[in-house]
Amino acid sequence: MNLLGQTKHAIVKIFVNSVPLSPLPVSISGFEANVGCDREPMAISIEHRRVQANGITFLVAIVGQSDAPPVFCLHGFPEGWMSWRPVMEALSEARLYAPDLRGYGETARPRDGYDVFTLTDDIRALIQTLGIDKPVLVAHDWGGALGWIFAHRYSNLIRKLVVINCPHPKTLVRAVLHFEDFQTIRIPWVPVFEIPWVPEFFLTTALGRWGLKLSFTLREGEKGTMNVALVEELVSRFQKSEDMRGPINYYREMVCTQLVPAKRARLEAVYSNPITVPVTLVWGAKDGALSARVAMNSGLDAGCYVECRPLPGVGHFVSLEASGKLAVEIRRLLNTNTE
Repeated sequence: MNLLGQTKHAIVKIFVNSVPLSPLPVSISGFEANVGCDREPMAISIEHRRVQANGITFLVAIVGQSDAPPVFCLHGFPEGWMSWRPVMEALSEARLYAPDLRGYGETARPRDGYDVFTLTDDIRALIQTLGIDKPVLVAHDWGGALGWIFAHRYSNLIRKLVVINCPHPKTLVRAVLHFEDFQTIRIPWVPVFEIPWVPEFFLTTALGRWGLKLSFTLREGEKGTMNVALVEELVSRFQKSEDMRGPINYYREMVCTQLVPAKRARLEAVYSNPITVPVTLVWGAKDGALSARVAMNSGLDAGCYVECRPLPGVGHFVSLEASGKLAVEIRRLLNTNTE
């Protein structure tokens, strides 16, 4: 087997065999029990708007009455704005904004700008360009990492921060470096993504897309709860290397930020500014890739109290398998006046 073949074989093993079928034991003591969904999803009309912000063009999906409470949603990897569609259907009383982030889907794919400083400036520019007055920022996975950093930099632009299944980035990096709760081996794709060109080539082949689909379905909290049709829609957008290069560059740039002293110092300076808005961490308790035990330390690095809300029986991709429960949590926060 040649080098390319060996690398492809290694990648598919990581995305299929190395994804935990059940999470390692975690402690979620202190979590408050969550209530179930109390409303049925409804048909919605989604506006798709092209928005010029921070020097590139974004696709932003918008739903809800213009005078409804604003919610700004950030998706994770390897997803897109449509990951939020089930939440849009379940949360009709809010006005939701969900962009394809830089490098994803129908948003522009520049060669650079995938560092967390530029990415959080993208979010600031979108909020300002769209004229959104202090939205609740709801962010999952990679979007969650950006949400934490955005709140350190621009708390004045949002009302509340809701992070879904993503520890504070500083907390996560420390856990990886110190092997806390096996976090180092829970995310084996990160070092593979440092290989140039090959990951984006492989993941946009038929076999690679099959592996991507399994990376969703094998991580559902309870069998049969994943929105498989929506997963297939998400995965189908990755047809050529250019479709995946931007998303993978998020990982590459974050590793670079940690390794380059000047960049790491700049990020540490950002972390030194405590988050000044209320923060809620919603956690699918059966997430095998990210440790709940590690996530519980996020408040120490955020510099503020973090409210923790578990979703028992739910895996990593919360909006794709428990959108009703997630909508309940967002609705609860929209209806509380804590500032």
